[in-house]
Amino acid sequence: MKKLLAIAFFAMLGGGFREALNLLITWPQQFWLTVLINVVGAFLLSIVTGILPVWLPLSETVVTGMSVGLIGSFTTFSTFTTETLRLVQTSHSVLALSYLTVSIGLGLVAGLGGTLLTETWLKQREV
Repeated sequence: MKKLLAIAFFAMLGGGFREALNLLITWPQQFWLTVLINVVGAFLLSIVTGILPVWLPLSETVVTGMSVGLIGSFTTFSTFTTETLRLVQTSHSVLALSYLTVSIGLGLVAGLGGTLLTETWLKQREV
């Protein structure tokens, strides 16, 4: 039950932060903000699950709340999917393919970067 409450609490924060960014940043093609949010989230997820529990004395409940709730609600697959479909439906197929490629490619690179940073930091800590 504690994990569920932690997820709900952190999801309010992550979802609120995402909406605040949507309101504050208006780009001609708003879907690029989703790319930025998802790439940052992929990087942060590696940090939250790798470095943060070692750096700070956080319980497994808090780490789960932050990873699933905070990062999970900040980055949303549903927004990514909806925006991709909207691009295809409005005859912007090349842009949709670019959006897919950039989102997935940079997301993987960011996740890998966060993982490598975590591994490097943890190894240096052992020495």
